[in-house]
Amino acid sequence: MMKLRNCLTLVLGFLLSWTIPCFSEAAAAEKNLFNELVGMAKAEMAKNAGKLSAILEMNPSEMNPVLDGFRREFSFVKEFTYERMNRTEEFQRMIIESRAGRPPSQDVLHVQFEAWPQMRDAGMFKKPPFPYAQLVRSLPKDWGSVDPRAIDPNGYYLATSALIRIIAYNKNTVPPEKVPKSYRDCLDPMWKGQFLYNVRSVLTPLQHDPKTREAHLKWLKGIVENKAVYVRQQTEGLEKVAAGEYHLFCGVNYTSTIRMIREGAPLGLVFPDPFAMDFAQRLHVLNWSKNPATGQLFAIWTATKGQPFVEKHTDRGFPWSPGTESHTLAKGKYAAVCEASCAAKMDQYLAEHAKILQLPSAK
Repeated sequence: MMKLRNCLTLVLGFLLSWTIPCFSEAAAAEKNLFNELVGMAKAEMAKNAGKLSAILEMNPSEMNPVLDGFRREFSFVKEFTYERMNRTEEFQRMIIESRAGRPPSQDVLHVQFEAWPQMRDAGMFKKPPFPYAQLVRSLPKDWGSVDPRAIDPNGYYLATSALIRIIAYNKNTVPPEKVPKSYRDCLDPMWKGQFLYNVRSVLTPLQHDPKTREAHLKWLKGIVENKAVYVRQQTEGLEKVAAGEYHLFCGVNYTSTIRMIREGAPLGLVFPDPFAMDFAQRLHVLNWSKNPATGQLFAIWTATKGQPFVEKHTDRGFPWSPGTESHTLAKGKYAAVCEASCAAKMDQYLAEHAKILQLPSAK
């Protein structure tokens, strides 16, 4: 028995002598991924005159300070230009032009959620140099972490900001005791024909999440019965509420609303429970990119160390980040999130949404 125990000890020791170095080498290699990425980005910028370009959805007053913050962090990026693109038809035109041999010249882009499935199927993206799930484990300690849901499980993108959908109301026409607390309150008969709803379907997270799906489908049928007034432009809709033409806007961007409140509009906002959140600025490396490593570096910086810039200049910081205004408003409330599996079903959800609301696009 003693001999057998000694033999087993020797065998175990032999195996450990091989496996421990293997694990150590793997951990060390993963730890070096960030440094490798930075090195590759430096090489790209040296080759391409330090120029990086992107397609993003936000306006210059919001986006340029974020790009400047990135360039200060990585001085080898000498010039960072971007084109604003935020309409579905623009992305569809890009697909057509690419198929005709005129691909976009930019390195990295955000895709509007309605167009994402078509862009994916058209082969517009390529995987960045390193898997994000591994890369995030190699980041410097002061860069923070990434919510796993922000990472595309297929490896193509990283979401770098949040679009939170809330309820806006006119503070002059809605009595304090009637301020809605949830989306259900939009179905109160007192608001019949007096509230707005965005037919762009910005509440898709509630349609996707198993915990909220059935209640939300029922709610969509309810807003039809309660004569919701349909709009597509959020700013225009908020202006109508601020002017007193309507009392509520049920399902509007937090960012658009808080900006108008700061400008003096008589609006109030409510974080309903549950609330909807879409991952925004899903940054992809374009298939024709000359600077894929620098594009990936921009994505990972924006999602982590660059978050203070994102919050300060765009109001799109993640609600679970303590440094954001939305963190206090969202505390204790359930967030229905549109992550990768939601984005992959977007065509299905949009068709379902259009059918319930009896929109012209319904099949």
